[in-house]
Amino acid sequence: MKRLLVVAVLAGLVAAFAGCSSSSSAKKDVKITACKASPTGDHPSASGTIVNHSSKASVYTIHVKFKDNSGNDVGDGVAGVAKVDPKENAKWSATSTVSHKGTVKCDISSVTRNAVPST
Repeated sequence: MKRLLVVAVLAGLVAAFAGCSSSSSAKKDVKITACKASPTGDHPSASGTIVNHSSKASVYTIHVKFKDNSGNDVGDGVAGVAKVDPKENAKWSATSTVSHKGTVKCDISSVTRNAVPST
């Protein structure tokens, strides 16, 4: 969890110093491949893949909404991936902030893609 926080902070810092792409184009880079509820009532999780369709190495911040069968919010999660090179793939995962028992649905709420600053 600490690693995820560090990556999210890094993504925020990069966003402050680099231009952001529109969330609609960045959102097309991200897919959910698994959405899992916890049978014991722990925090649900989501995971997926990124394919960087931009021409620059990029940092991704992915915001996931978790909902129950009735469409009620059961938390949200954030995933950060520090660097994905152009046309390359990466994996991500996010865990809900709220414990929930039962079936959940995971939706990508937003994606931010920022070019990695040149060194």
